[in-house]
Amino acid sequence: MMKKSEGDFSYFLVQPPSTTPSIMSIILYHGWGSSALNYLEYATSLARKGFTVIIPELIHHGVRNPLSNPFHPKVMQTYFWKVVCQSIDECLAWLNDASNTKENTVITGVSMGGFIASGVYAKTNLKGLANISGSGSFITSERLFRLAEKRNPLSVEEEAMLNKYDPLRHAHGEGEVLLLHGEMDQVISIKGQEAYFAYLKNSNKKVKMKRYKNVAHEFTSIMESDFLSWLEIQASVQT
Repeated sequence: MMKKSEGDFSYFLVQPPSTTPSIMSIILYHGWGSSALNYLEYATSLARKGFTVIIPELIHHGVRNPLSNPFHPKVMQTYFWKVVCQSIDECLAWLNDASNTKENTVITGVSMGGFIASGVYAKTNLKGLANISGSGSFITSERLFRLAEKRNPLSVEEEAMLNKYDPLRHAHGEGEVLLLHGEMDQVISIKGQEAYFAYLKNSNKKVKMKRYKNVAHEFTSIMESDFLSWLEIQASVQT
């Protein structure tokens, strides 16, 4: 494991053991209130299977000006989309560097990380996307957040800002998309994933959605297993 920084994009790089060739790269985004360090153990387990894992450090998380009370409702309302949008911009700038290969790279994220991963994937031609307990429909999810919190609807200006990043407003590449979500999730409603799935399906994109009964906002062992199976299939697909 090593830490690297390239422009505004800082990340941990976890590579397979020297005796194991790398079969594919994974950009892995964590969720709100977590940190890149919390995913090092999981990344190491993926690396042992031959995957090179890149875990970006997000603004207002970890060592990047972290928030003192990230789960306070007002703090989340103020910073959630700022973190999502800035993280998308930083990753796209890094990927657009000619030295970074996109053809054999998939992107994934859990919870808020799923929003970020989907936003990046929608604007670049990566090999695939796995959105785990997140959402690829930004406007849908923000409307649901506000409804649950009894807040005012999106203003015209706020909606215009989100539309710049909302995956439903972008063409996407030709890779495969995997959506995993618990049906009992009360933090990020499955309705956001459903809207994203419908959009991709209607756009004739390759997409699969797996729903999990009696699963709340979590990344269960069964979901991990399904994700790993998907990764192995993507690694075997020639680009």
